[in-house]
Amino acid sequence: MQKLRSESDSDEARIRWARIEFALFLAERTGKRLGSIRQLRWEDLDFERQVVYWRAEADKKGYKWEVPMPTDFFESVRAFQREIGAVGGFVFAAPNSCDGMIDRHWFDEWLTVAEKKAKLPKLDGSLWHAYRRKWAIERKHLPLKDVAAAGGWKDVSTLLEVYQQSDEESVLAVTSVTLKLRERGVA
Repeated sequence: MQKLRSESDSDEARIRWARIEFALFLAERTGKRLGSIRQLRWEDLDFERQVVYWRAEADKKGYKWEVPMPTDFFESVRAFQREIGAVGGFVFAAPNSCDGMIDRHWFDEWLTVAEKKAKLPKLDGSLWHAYRRKWAIERKHLPLKDVAAAGGWKDVSTLLEVYQQSDEESVLAVTSVTLKLRERGVA
């Protein structure tokens, strides 16, 4: 996306690639669905408190979330904001859209173009959901309730059954544990 942005022959194209890179950044850092990311407003990003507010109307299950994020996240958000040249309203605003946001299909198309340009293989799952799954898998070692709260799952069973899949590195870590319970008479 950075290469596509640098090769752009117009400000409109440059901003488009900055936006799609920003959407991918948000997907990778927050674990949120594209639907929630798409509906994010600049006022939902509280730079002072370092919290992201995810609105109930933008959540698949209708829940609102307040998620604290680290300083480097907000520094990156500011850099994207400067690059895009936006100050208020929808983060992914589309002035000609009936609802004011970029259509989700454009996100899909732009990500597909970027992946092909980078000669990346298509990820398992779907375009955007693969990043949500990746986010959840990378956090398997953290407390389940905290991962669910940060990523937007009220029901941890969905997180466990669908998102946190086993991987070779984690399975090896489990089989590498040699601790034995001999002292307690466990059979």
